Amino acid sequence: MDALTEVLKAVQLHSTVHCRSEFSAPWGVQIDRTDYASFHVITRGNCWLGVEGDNAPILLTAGDLVVLPTGVAHTLRDAFDSPIVSLATLLAQRPCQGQLALNYGGDGMSTTVLCGRASFAERDSNPLLAALPPLIHIKGEAGQAVAWLETTLQFITCESNLNRPGAEMMITYLSSILFIQAVRAYIVSLPEAEGGWLRALLDPQMSVVLGLIHQQPAHAWTVESLAKQVNLSRSAFAARFKTLVGEAPLQYLSRWRMHQAVRLLRSTPKSLREIAESVGYESEAAFSRAFKRQIGHAPGAYRQRLIVHSIA
Repeated sequence: MDALTEVLKAVQLHSTVHCRSEFSAPWGVQIDRTDYASFHVITRGNCWLGVEGDNAPILLTAGDLVVLPTGVAHTLRDAFDSPIVSLATLLAQRPCQGQLALNYGGDGMSTTVLCGRASFAERDSNPLLAALPPLIHIKGEAGQAVAWLETTLQFITCESNLNRPGAEMMITYLSSILFIQAVRAYIVSLPEAEGGWLRALLDPQMSVVLGLIHQQPAHAWTVESLAKQVNLSRSAFAARFKTLVGEAPLQYLSRWRMHQAVRLLRSTPKSLREIAESVGYESEAAFSRAFKRQIGHAPGAYRQRLIVHSIA
């Protein structure tokens, strides 16, 4: 299994909310900063996207998809001088599950936007989510969504309209596919010199090494043993890995082990000793020290916080 596949497998959507919005000029909505990822698909018309911290607005046209993985605050509007209202205010009286429908604006030209948001498991420790930019923009082709997006949207629309048993689960699954497709398209489009860790997932040699680390975090990897897997000397491998990935091989290994540990603490009843062994630590004490150093809490305390939050 290649490294990109392994990383994408670790991206787990917890829930999604969709809203099919019919906007008529003049209109403008403000989406506040959240812990969710947001996405918008322009299915008809056009609008301007403004992202917090970026002074250059982006023109979106029919067929465009934008994904904001970090939940950064942003605005959508038909024109620069149109008044803006908070989306939360518009949706205050509407249920926050399933397919929502929103009509807002004046009596001018119409724009249709499929808006969505998604929450992720282990967001803070997932290296992919941490490496993504605030904005991913997938442009349509001649006013139409690219083929893979169009197919996914058709499935989402079908499940939403029919409202059959299991529709919510299917929509979440399809949204996960949409997110993964967008991330994959973004990574493939990155210039080799600018991609960093994301681009390293596609590098023939580094992809092999990253795949081994991801699939076998408990293995007693050393720089030498990883270098042998791709027929490089220790020094050449270490230098290339740090250049592409942005950190030393064993530092990355430790970080990936902590990501796996967080997943196990969240999703399994395994003891701390069992988790320590499954992510490559010979003792619970060594695991606890490494976990606290990277995550900021001892693993037992971290699990207890998860229990408290789930009850609340």
